Amino acid sequence: MEDGYAGCAVGIYTAAKPKEVVFCNLSLTEEAAKTLSSMAAQQYEGNWYLYITIVGGGCSGYLYDVQILDKHPPDMTQVIVSRDIEIVINVDDSTLLNEIEIDWDDSLMGGGLKFRNPNATKTCSCGISFK
Repeated sequence: MEDGYAGCAVGIYTAAKPKEVVFCNLSLTEEAAKTLSSMAAQQYEGNWYLYITIVGGGCSGYLYDVQILDKHPPDMTQVIVSRDIEIVINVDDSTLLNEIEIDWDDSLMGGGLKFRNPNATKTCSCGISFK
């Protein structure tokens, strides 16, 4: 069992990211925007944004890391606005995040943010990692 993942071909932090940087186009569904706005209102009175990065890990190679923050990260980011919500990404993750749609699922089992990534060539059976 390498890196603590039995049966996984890629250990955490080992997947290389593409070197290409693209102007990223990603979107939120109405339900995702409504839910994120409600969650953010509980944490912040003023401005906030959604910060999305890609980290190495999972069975397929990459995992989405999503945070609601009130201070912008350092340079080397892109800001995308979808449904009046600022989404900030690292330029290094632009190729992996381009053209995704972020939705919200209210189900009790496995609910939360759902990423529809047309560029993913492989996903884990649990649905949280991709390649």
